[in-house]
Amino acid sequence: MNEHPLPPKDRFCDLVMKGGVTSGIVYPKAISRLAAHYHFKNIGGSSAGAIAAAVTAAAEYRRRHTGSMAGFERLARLPDELGQRPDQRGPSRLLRLFQPQQATQRLFSVLVLALNRGGTWRRVLHIVRGLLLAYWAASLVALVLAAAAGWYSSLLAGVLTFVLAGTGLVLWGVYRDVTRQVTANGFGLCTGMSEPGHADPALTPWLHDTLQEAAGRTPGDPPLTFGDLWNAPGFPPEGSTLPITVPPKSIHLQMFTTNLSHGRPYVLPFEEGDRQRSQGQHAATQQRLFYRREELARYLPADVLAWLTGHSRAYELAPDRALWDPATTDGQGLLELPAPQDFPVVLAARMSLSFPLLFAAVPLWAIDYDAKEGVGRRSFKRCWFSDGGLSSNFPIHMFDGLVPAWPTFGITLEPKLPGRTNMTFLPTRYYYGYGERWQRFDEQGHPGSRMGGFIAALVNTMQEWNDNTLSRMPGVRDRVVRLRLHPQEGGLNLNMPTETITSVSSRGLEAADDLIRRYLPAADPARITGWDEQRWVRLNVFLRMLEKRLPGVRAALAQSPASTDWDALIDLAGLDKAAGFDRPITADEAQALRAMCALLKQFADDFLPLAQRLPFVAIPEPELRVRPSL
Repeated sequence: MNEHPLPPKDRFCDLVMKGGVTSGIVYPKAISRLAAHYHFKNIGGSSAGAIAAAVTAAAEYRRRHTGSMAGFERLARLPDELGQRPDQRGPSRLLRLFQPQQATQRLFSVLVLALNRGGTWRRVLHIVRGLLLAYWAASLVALVLAAAAGWYSSLLAGVLTFVLAGTGLVLWGVYRDVTRQVTANGFGLCTGMSEPGHADPALTPWLHDTLQEAAGRTPGDPPLTFGDLWNAPGFPPEGSTLPITVPPKSIHLQMFTTNLSHGRPYVLPFEEGDRQRSQGQHAATQQRLFYRREELARYLPADVLAWLTGHSRAYELAPDRALWDPATTDGQGLLELPAPQDFPVVLAARMSLSFPLLFAAVPLWAIDYDAKEGVGRRSFKRCWFSDGGLSSNFPIHMFDGLVPAWPTFGITLEPKLPGRTNMTFLPTRYYYGYGERWQRFDEQGHPGSRMGGFIAALVNTMQEWNDNTLSRMPGVRDRVVRLRLHPQEGGLNLNMPTETITSVSSRGLEAADDLIRRYLPAADPARITGWDEQRWVRLNVFLRMLEKRLPGVRAALAQSPASTDWDALIDLAGLDKAAGFDRPITADEAQALRAMCALLKQFADDFLPLAQRLPFVAIPEPELRVRPSL
């Protein structure tokens, strides 16, 4: 018998988690606490948040099949396990997940020595110490030259020789390692795979084992895929009127990654190209991605790679794509990624967690359409997929409906605020939480710290401006719990002490309790709960967005002397190939277009006078935007 009572079968929530490398240790206990009250429907994140999202989806998959909470219990144990050390001075299990390749070991050792060092000068001192130790041959040569200079000249000459020669030789070694070794290693210090001589698995095989265990699978079972999650039982519950996608996705997991070669984010799994092909869209619109087996062998456990290649097919040039795609001979050795339902979850999580320089970017291949059309003109180019947090480190918008059917919770991370003792914050009133997020780099005591903070603020603003802006929105800020971290917690602090890991993970419980207190149904039906208020705010925000947009739509649909009349334009589309149709539209399609335009005009005429009667105040003002899917 299950020791943990299950939530009501129709009580669902979504969960989105922010990235932050080791900051992900805040999530396991929070997720397990939420799991006691909600079933997880849509789960998403970037970077470290993607790892937490993947394991959450695996645990939910197991619960849907067996009714067992064992997957969530496994998840809750992770912080304690990651804080374990073989001895008091040895590295934690968390640090042992990060295993550099032999060629990048020297740079990684310098990074580790610089971690958890309070103050700018202490950090600089340990970096210098780490460089001298890692590049000992250069240091030894500089010492010999300094001794010679001191013997033949003076002590001062010896010291200057050591400083100048040591600096030059060490920096030359660093330059060669960065430009040759790190670049050859996929632009990162670690691929994520285990290295010889390490007793513990590295991040990717550890994550694969954790996912399989959380999902209730044994060694040798096929890797968990997105299709497994989509087809899990339990959604929609029997007799439910909840909205569903077609086909329904029982557990919907998504993660962000960043295609540096294309300069934009992608959402995993890659559903867009598959959807385009299934709908018979034009060849030029279809997004196709490929890989080389020998390249991905450096990034994936053998059984995952075997599954991937077993569900992939070699590149073939379809007859109707001769003008668009390269010749078959150009694609020799390339395999097309499997359909989204066969895509392994662990590969998606690894692609999202590709923190720049720390982890190697993942190489896939795509067709370069910049060349002219024509047979044999186009070729394949490698695409480098890096950390999802580069594009959206907290994608709280990921599962948003205009009016939600169940809550989408977010857990975000921020520095501890000066003068505040509370380490978590969830707005409990409508007028709370819309203040700006401050980056207080100019308040640092040392000029070097202020300059470092300024550079960090530049990077953070480029990375997170969209997430920070959206997190202030009404109907968003009230469902995002803000979890605060001290400077030595999370982030790149790979070697946090065990007590720090325990403290940070326990803070996740506080964050979950904040959400549960605010959003669980109230015992008193006459009291408005946080969920009721959230629905109320989101409805009014949606109406407010329509009110702002509809006048422009109504004006554009009206007859204008400077533009072709819409009726005439629809008639022309029936005579010649219409954009987006690849053929003239039919009489039935023309009638449907006219009817929809008339309905839009009538809707705007009826809606706007009613909207002007509502005094709802949106802080800040929302916007309804048009953008392509990712």
